Amino acid sequence: MKQQKFPLTLFWIGLIIAVAFASIGTWSLVGNLRTLTMEELASTIWAEGGPLFILWALSVTLGSILAGIGAFVYVKTKPVFAWLTGIGVLGAVFLMVMVWSRVYNPILFGIGGIINLVAFFAIVWIWMKRYAGLGMPERIAGSYKLLGYIFWINATWFLCGETAKMHLKAFEGTSAPSPIEIMVFLVLGWLFVLVGEYKAMQLKQSQVDPDLAVRGKTMKDSVPQLGR
Repeated sequence: MKQQKFPLTLFWIGLIIAVAFASIGTWSLVGNLRTLTMEELASTIWAEGGPLFILWALSVTLGSILAGIGAFVYVKTKPVFAWLTGIGVLGAVFLMVMVWSRVYNPILFGIGGIINLVAFFAIVWIWMKRYAGLGMPERIAGSYKLLGYIFWINATWFLCGETAKMHLKAFEGTSAPSPIEIMVFLVLGWLFVLVGEYKAMQLKQSQVDPDLAVRGKTMKDSVPQLGR
């Protein structure tokens, strides 16, 4: 029991950090950004580059890393995954934000887009091969997750389009896009994957319980009954 407390504690700490800063922190910060200039913002607790601003900017990263490490430790998988989560993910985020050039690079976007497409269609291909031989309950659980993946690839596509517009000469002078469709696709993707994982968990539990019942009945029948 004690061994499970540590990973669960990491999970809840990560959740609290991410939710607190991504919701309450963002609400407070955006409220200031709407009414203050950057010079005026520098005199508040949300000064750009200040400790609170940096913690807000990295809150989801830190929260997801802690939750991920907790999950890997909880299921007792190979320790390398926990180390990759802690060092690899944080290192990648740091390099992209602090070191890597933030200048728009169409070649990088093109290569990244191709990799995203190839990965998506590879996932669909593997999904077909995996679920074709399974029963209907397993197919239903997997179908929810595939719907989520489809919304994610569409969110990726529209995200690339919206961000590219801000760096192309043909769109100079136009107002910044409001990526409503990206948020909708992301929300639907996460919800469908969540439902799929929940259905898979329910299916796993329903498969385990009958087995336990059968074993219990077998043990009961094997015990000599008095009075027979």
